Amino acid sequence: MFGAIVAGRLVQTNLQQIDETHFVFPLEQPYEINHLTVFLLGTVPFPEGYGASVHFAWPGKDYIPLGVLTNSKPSAIYRLRSHLPPDAPTGQPSPPAQLGIEIAPLPSLESILAGLSGQGESKSAEVVKKVEVGKIAEKVVKNLFNYLHSFGGEIKLTPETPIPLSVFQQWYTNFTRKIENDKGAAFLDRED
Repeated sequence: MFGAIVAGRLVQTNLQQIDETHFVFPLEQPYEINHLTVFLLGTVPFPEGYGASVHFAWPGKDYIPLGVLTNSKPSAIYRLRSHLPPDAPTGQPSPPAQLGIEIAPLPSLESILAGLSGQGESKSAEVVKKVEVGKIAEKVVKNLFNYLHSFGGEIKLTPETPIPLSVFQQWYTNFTRKIENDKGAAFLDRED
């Protein structure tokens, strides 16, 4: 009925049914997991008025809710790094984590979703407060400035110097490639 994929690994086929409404996937090497996809196989839909809650438990920890699957939303991708315990033994062997799935009536799943959306809003507000937009913009402009100066004598930079659009396009292509390869803009900090 359910499938799971840990990013970078094969499809999980080791689903264990605990009872009629509870299922578990053991997940090896849990501290190396960044993203996890959970989905309905499409062979058996939920009964009318039912769906499933998806939960995750790090080794030795309690289950935390990740989200909900329904017939109208048969798959979801979850980011687990944001839930990583502070004492996680990363890079070391550990027991498997547990991906738990519970089939439940839709009204009870709505309360799980309400709790998750409330957490997401407060986390988003926290992140926005921590980000100093001016500092990021300054680093991006500094990166562009350094790129333009890397041409040496090819382009004489003055306030009136016309710069071909193709130069900006090449900088942008390089910039986005670095972001994708770095999985973020950490390279901007290294340039300081």
